[in-house]
Amino acid sequence: MKGIFGLAFDGLLRKKGRNLLTMSGVLIGVFALTMIISLGEGLAHAVTDTVSGSDNLRQVGLTGGFGIELSNDPADVVIEGEMDEQRRERLRRAAINRRQIRQWSGRRINEIDDATIAELSKLEHVESIQPVIVERYEVKVGEFETPASLSYGVDVSRQRYSDRVIAGSYFSSEDANEVILHEFLLYKWGLITPTDYEQVIGKIITLKTIINENEDALEAAPEQFKQFTEGMTDDERKAFQTLLPKLMQAFGQMSAERKPVEREFKVVGVLRESEPGDVFNVIEDGNAVQADLFVPQNAAKSLFLESVINRELGYPRALVLVDDPANAPDVEQALRDKGFTAFSVASVLEQVETMLTVITVIIGFLTGIALIVSTLGIVNTMITSVLERTREIGIFKAVGATNQQVMAVFLTESAIIGLVGGLVGLGIAFVAMIPGDIIATGIIVDRAAVPYTGDVFVLPLWLVIAGPSLGAVTAILAAIAPARRAARIDPVKALRHD
Repeated sequence: MKGIFGLAFDGLLRKKGRNLLTMSGVLIGVFALTMIISLGEGLAHAVTDTVSGSDNLRQVGLTGGFGIELSNDPADVVIEGEMDEQRRERLRRAAINRRQIRQWSGRRINEIDDATIAELSKLEHVESIQPVIVERYEVKVGEFETPASLSYGVDVSRQRYSDRVIAGSYFSSEDANEVILHEFLLYKWGLITPTDYEQVIGKIITLKTIINENEDALEAAPEQFKQFTEGMTDDERKAFQTLLPKLMQAFGQMSAERKPVEREFKVVGVLRESEPGDVFNVIEDGNAVQADLFVPQNAAKSLFLESVINRELGYPRALVLVDDPANAPDVEQALRDKGFTAFSVASVLEQVETMLTVITVIIGFLTGIALIVSTLGIVNTMITSVLERTREIGIFKAVGATNQQVMAVFLTESAIIGLVGGLVGLGIAFVAMIPGDIIATGIIVDRAAVPYTGDVFVLPLWLVIAGPSLGAVTAILAAIAPARRAARIDPVKALRHD
């Protein structure tokens, strides 16, 4: 064995330049494959790490529905009856399309209100359901005001944002008429330093609902008015909406309850924007990502329901907390079976991970073409080496070398080319990941609303072993034919070869 390795190294060193070029093909293939798979692993880890904590996997998002059972699983769709297979497949696709989540237009049948929440709370594995209170208000505190700021109702008992308060204090109770302002709202008012924040902390802030009669009138209009607009163009509909308030007033439909709702709160603190390392909650933080005002849940709910329109339409969405992450998909489906639209973070995570895996495999397969091309280079190098060393092969055989030993020499040479090329490709990929992480993380931080920590490229241990091994195996497979050709050379003819 030692002699075979010695002969193999000796053969490689004779044509260093050619062998280095052959090795570069393996190097490029392993490098590209390592980078692609590491990127896929990094993205999968980023998604999983982001949503795995803070009860994310126990939460289900709930919105109103249209009384239609919805499901993402087509496996249980069966079309019965005697018919040809082409029609059966058409009907099966139609059934699947009607059971999957998609964008719907029209008024929802199943709205979310307190009665609905009480009923759905009785479902098996449901621990709690809270309405998600997100609303825009006109804001005024002292000399500072904003025409439309987004507010978000906070579950005070869970202390979700207490560690992000940078001035003042957190809420005193779930029912307190208190507000915590986001630092960005204060920035827009020209308040930047902690000293500046003292200008608003402890002051009374007025929140007033926003009512645009032209925009709201159609929603509050009698059904006959709504039906009248069905065949209108956009311009005709816009003109009709402008006229509608006067028509409604003439018909006595404008209620005093539609007057703006106004309430005073006390500013108790300032909340900073989220930072890398903060716990991220997909549904809660996703709804609050643009909020300027944070209000205790019960106070936010009370203010929300003072509006007659809100009472009629119900809550836009709700947050369902399940007793165990494993039960989230079952609760999600149970809500859909009742005609609501629901999604669990667990099911979305599973779909995202599947999509990332498929994309990684496809791109990895395409990248593997570089390894296929490198095999052609190895075949060419080995055939050329056999032709150049015909006399040498004859001498090996003349002194007693067997066909297997001759094959072993050339296969060892090829394996060394593949292994070294794979190791170098792996090393270059590892080095390239350092600036790659810095650049990619910088892009994510600049463009993503969610603060990100961690590496974009993750090099798994199995890939450290598989990368160079794949290069060696590819090289050996490419060298089998040339090695067999070398082993079959007649030593007598080889010794006569010039």
